[in-house]
Amino acid sequence: MSSQRLTHILLLLNVTVVSISLWSFLYAAGGSLTQNKVQEELSFAPPDTTTSNLEPVEDDMSPHSAAENSALEVKVQGVASGSSNNASRTKLTSGGVGSTDSNGFYFVQPKEGERNFYQIGLGTGTDKVTAPGRLPECLKDDSSCTRPGCVRPECRPWGHHYDTIYQQRLGPYSRDDTDPFQFLEIGFFNGAGYDTYREFLPNGECHSIEIACIEQGPREEGKWPWGNFAEKNKRYQQYLDEDRLHCGDASDVEYLDKTWRNSMKRPDAPPLKIVVDDGAHLSPHMAQSVFFWFPRIEPRGILIVEDIQPIQEANAFRTQFLPQLMKDLHYCGDPKQSPDDLCFPTLFPLLASIHCEMHICIFERNDTPSKELSLAESTMPPNALDMSKCKSMLQGHWQTTK
Repeated sequence: MSSQRLTHILLLLNVTVVSISLWSFLYAAGGSLTQNKVQEELSFAPPDTTTSNLEPVEDDMSPHSAAENSALEVKVQGVASGSSNNASRTKLTSGGVGSTDSNGFYFVQPKEGERNFYQIGLGTGTDKVTAPGRLPECLKDDSSCTRPGCVRPECRPWGHHYDTIYQQRLGPYSRDDTDPFQFLEIGFFNGAGYDTYREFLPNGECHSIEIACIEQGPREEGKWPWGNFAEKNKRYQQYLDEDRLHCGDASDVEYLDKTWRNSMKRPDAPPLKIVVDDGAHLSPHMAQSVFFWFPRIEPRGILIVEDIQPIQEANAFRTQFLPQLMKDLHYCGDPKQSPDDLCFPTLFPLLASIHCEMHICIFERNDTPSKELSLAESTMPPNALDMSKCKSMLQGHWQTTK
C-alpha cells in the first residue's frame, strides 16, 4: 500500500471520529436546528475505506480545517468517469420521462436547451445527486454503506437521488431563453446546493436563508454557537454583498416577512417561482415554510421540500402534514356528498398538485394569483403536525356505503 493511500485512509478514519464527536456535542448542546444537517453533511465516509472507490479532493467550502478538507470532501470516481455518468448513458433503456442505465439507475435526460442538473451537482459537490454513484459499491459491500441494512437499497448510500425530480421539474427554468424569476433556498449551509442552483438557473435571481451566519454566541441570546458554516463558501462575501444570502431563522415568521419585503418583493424584482426547503429537516420548520411561502409564489410556481425521510425530526411532516394536504387536494365541497372539512383553508385555494419522489415532494401552485397573507395567516396552524385536530381526518368520520 502506497504512503499516499495510507495517508488518505488515516485521514478518513480521523474525520469519522471528528464527525461523531461533533454530532455528540451538538446533540448534548441542544442544537436541534442543525443536528440533522451537520450529520447529513459529515456522515459520508464509509466504514471500510479499503473497499471504497473514493478519492479525496480539496474543497474550501467545508466547515473544517484545510487538513480535514482533503478527507472530508470526497467524490466517487465511478460517478465522474464510470458507468453512472452522463457520457455512459448512450446505451439506456427508455421508459417514461427518463431512462435506466445498466446498473438499474433511472435518470431524466435534459431536453434540448436545458442544463444538466446531475452533472452540475457533481461539479459543486452537493449531496442532492451523490447517491446513484455511491450505490453500486454500497450494494457490493453493505458494511461500506452509510445506512447499512436498509430494506430499500436506495436508502443505503450517503446522499440523495434528487437529480431526477429536479431535472424534470426545474429543467425548463434552466434554459437561456426563460423569463427572469426569483428562486429561494432555505438552508444554505456551506453553499454547495446554492452554487448548484446558481449555475443551473442562469436567469434566476437566487436567494438563500441560513441561520448559521447570524451573530455568533449563546443560543439563549438569539445568537448561534456552532460556527458559521456559510462563510466556508468561497463566494460567501459576494453573496452577502449581492443581498442574496440572508442570515436569520427561516422558521421565524417575522424574520421571513422582513426578508420578503425588504430584499425580495421589490418593484423591480422578477416573480417568485421556486422555493426549496433544505433547512433543518425539522417538521415544524418544514411546515412553516409551506404556510409562509406557498401563497407568495406566483401561479404555476413550485415549492419543494427535501429530506422527508423516516427520521424522528421529520416524521410528523411526512405522516401528519402530508395526509392532510393530500386530502385537501381532492376536496370538492359537494353538498350532495358526505360532509367534508378543509384542513388547511389558506393552502387549499392555491394548490394544483403534489408530486413526491423518495424523500422529496413538490407542491405546485394553481392559476390563482399570489396572496400577501397576514402574519397570523402565514403562521403554521395547530393541526399542521397533528391531523387528529382536523375533523375530517378523524377515524370514523368517513363511512363506506354498501
